[in-house]
Amino acid sequence: MAASEATRTASAVTIYEFDHSTTRVDDLVLGERFYSQVLGEILGGYVEDRSGLSTDELLRFKRLISVMEERERRAGNVSTGPRVPAPHSTVVVGNAIVPMFLLTEHVQEPPPEQLRGTPRMAFGVTPAQMEKAVEVLRRNKVAFEGPVDQPPPCPAAQSLYFKDPSGNFLELTCPRNPVG
Repeated sequence: MAASEATRTASAVTIYEFDHSTTRVDDLVLGERFYSQVLGEILGGYVEDRSGLSTDELLRFKRLISVMEERERRAGNVSTGPRVPAPHSTVVVGNAIVPMFLLTEHVQEPPPEQLRGTPRMAFGVTPAQMEKAVEVLRRNKVAFEGPVDQPPPCPAAQSLYFKDPSGNFLELTCPRNPVG
């Protein structure tokens, strides 16, 4: 068996479900609103959980981190660097779980006119949801590009590109060959 065939065979694993993608935001409440209400209007969404929003919770996180680091030290593991507790919440958008962590330092955002980039989180939508997305994003004054027709063999027939309020790149895609 050739090396390229072995690589293809070894990597031919079927993923049945994507569990979650963590994103960093510079305003947790604004991020929750955007994902649960703006994207939620298109795909359905809600805030599932919040943590680290009080001094008591942050102090508890710091104690937990201290205990974890001590266990790693005793086990002889090399520290992976300081862990900083950050306020976070979990938003469900459609069937996707989107944990959000508040940035603990400034991260330069892309220029406002840049609507495509990586890393990028993409959500699959129906043609009707794509039409609704254009209306919802316009109404909420969210800059977007598209829908963009994608040429074959791209599995997406159309894409819509935009950013969340923290500058994270997002995409809505309509599949070329919908299942079902």
